[in-house]
Amino acid sequence: MDKKLPSQISVVSATASGDYIVITLANGTFAKISVPNLRTALLQGIALECMTDGVFIMCHKKSDNSSVMFRPESWKAQQASGEVADGVVVVEGGRLLVVAPTESPTKLFWSSAAISGGGFTTTDRVAAYNDWTGKTSTAAQIAASTAGAVTNTASYAPGFCNLYSRTNANGQGLTAGKWWLPSIGELLMMSANFNKINYALSLITGAEFLKLDAYWSSSENSSPNAWFMNFSQGFMGYNTKTTGQYCVRPVSAFIA
Repeated sequence: MDKKLPSQISVVSATASGDYIVITLANGTFAKISVPNLRTALLQGIALECMTDGVFIMCHKKSDNSSVMFRPESWKAQQASGEVADGVVVVEGGRLLVVAPTESPTKLFWSSAAISGGGFTTTDRVAAYNDWTGKTSTAAQIAASTAGAVTNTASYAPGFCNLYSRTNANGQGLTAGKWWLPSIGELLMMSANFNKINYALSLITGAEFLKLDAYWSSSENSSPNAWFMNFSQGFMGYNTKTTGQYCVRPVSAFIA
């Protein structure tokens, strides 16, 4: 006859290393296994660190302001010593992208009026997926800003990214002008590494997770419209620059 568990069992939302879980052995008897041992048995020797391969945390070291990248598991000690993260680095397919730790506090419009920003422009969805010109496109869109069609202030997607800044204790780092509004290709790279990026962000003090939401890109569809990507569905589309309000997350490169 199978043995039964006691009728009164506590329900907990978390466990400690000294807690045990009761299991039933093949011979029908009960045994207990510690939480750490259960974790080891279930993982079968899998190295969790490999799940963050291709993702790093970048900073400008306070000792000499040099730009360096750390594996996520080693960042805690660096941060405790006073280092400030520039962002999360994603390395994939020969490309490198730095994702900012924070984003616009509210959803933003792309511009105040219809404008040909001078950046990458296409009505072709496949061509937009292959756009990696976020840096040059954002620079052109900032330069194209006018009193009648504003793009260069923090109230609009290109301007918010251009003005974004992350600095170390010496005021050095990825300062304003070194960030840009990601292209559709760059947003796709972020979407493909969504969970990895958010794990690395969880290790950075004050960082904000990427959302399962829509984000503006620097890829333009036309004077009135720009492309966006929704991370919750992997869907891209376009909307009117002056009426669409989406999340904005700056990106940069591994630069001094």
